[in-house]
Amino acid sequence: MALRPIAAPRLYQRIAEELDRLIADGTFRAGQRLPAERELARSLQVSRSSLREALGLLEMRGRVAIRVGAGAFVSDASARRAVDAGRRAEIAPFDVLRTRRLVEVEAAGLAARHATPAQLQALSEAFARLAADMRANRMQSPADREFHLCIAAASGNGALALVIERLWDEGGRPLSARIEELFVTRGRKRDNIAEHRAVLDAIRARDPAAARRAMRTHLVNAERQRMRMLRPGAP
Repeated sequence: MALRPIAAPRLYQRIAEELDRLIADGTFRAGQRLPAERELARSLQVSRSSLREALGLLEMRGRVAIRVGAGAFVSDASARRAVDAGRRAEIAPFDVLRTRRLVEVEAAGLAARHATPAQLQALSEAFARLAADMRANRMQSPADREFHLCIAAASGNGALALVIERLWDEGGRPLSARIEELFVTRGRKRDNIAEHRAVLDAIRARDPAAARRAMRTHLVNAERQRMRMLRPGAP
């Protein structure tokens, strides 16, 4: 198998190009399961998170089909989808999550200090809608974004709120949305309710340290869940 080591900015895109080359030259044939995640990552000398982002991108282009718990299979389709034609490149989904962890943890601490009664009410209402959507196992809940943007607004820092809103815009783009659709399980949604409640309770209690801890726990767990993707036998 003629795999080449990868080293470049926008790594997941370069990984996708390399795998696409192998599909195009027949190294991986239609219907064939790609090598296991660990083997591919080792051969390409890249991290698993970058590999997973690349596979998500290839699925969106119609080159592979991802089957949760089984792996990625070369699609029977001979042509790429035109979905991404003319669109600017997305920021890597795991980069978005990690940057959210940097800024939203601090936003939660600030919100515990500065949230007004009206902002606390808006946050509580967003949580109620989010919890209802999670219990109903809805694919995505607009209230999730609303909850986090309420916290950003309550931080009292307009620049921080703007950064967080932009990160959520990136998280709603097709590649990130597809990763969430595939790999955020019903169990993870139940955990999400408790994690969001912990953030809400800490902000209501005016406890910045607890708010930061709760937000950090939530975002770390969100990243770990997505890191489970494509692992054979994963729930």
